[in-house]
Amino acid sequence: MCNWIYQFMFLNILFIISCIPIVTIYPAIAALFGVVREWRTKNEVAVFSQYKNKFVENWKQSYLVGIVFTIIGYLLVSNLLFLNQIDIPNKTYIYLALTGISFLIFLSFISVYPLMVNTVTSFKNLCISSIQFGLYKIHLTIFGMIILIAWSVLSLNFPFLIFFFFFSVAADFIYWIADRKFAKLIPQEKTGHTKSSVVTTS
Repeated sequence: MCNWIYQFMFLNILFIISCIPIVTIYPAIAALFGVVREWRTKNEVAVFSQYKNKFVENWKQSYLVGIVFTIIGYLLVSNLLFLNQIDIPNKTYIYLALTGISFLIFLSFISVYPLMVNTVTSFKNLCISSIQFGLYKIHLTIFGMIILIAWSVLSLNFPFLIFFFFFSVAADFIYWIADRKFAKLIPQEKTGHTKSSVVTTS
């Protein structure tokens, strides 16, 4: 139990430190999920070396994914804020449409990094698969979102959790949800120590 707690603490602190330069946030997220995946496929994991390897391994693709989602997120938030300030016909329908798109983007975002560290695919296929993967067994995704919101609220009330546990525990839970889906989509022998081929959820 102590070793388990230590690993979560160490990974969380490692992630926060590697995010300090700001520009390294995207590969840091990929490395975080990469280590979590190794935890689920191996009994013992050298956290630092695995984190470094996954950081480098997913450097390029994590940047592409991160930049695209950041731009889309910024545009959606800007449009929602702008929509609140103006009065136009059919405002309610436009607001609902933007909210629906935002929900799909969020589903895609919490799926894209688990897919990245578990599959070998092109950037285009990764983005498409992340939307399909988020919608696949959507009840699991929604359950995960509820737990993440509760975990975020708890961590905000107890700030020490953010520094020591928040990100590593959140990533582990997100990947646990993803793993339940992988078990249905990918043959068991392919979910082991090597990345599998492209995930298709259609």
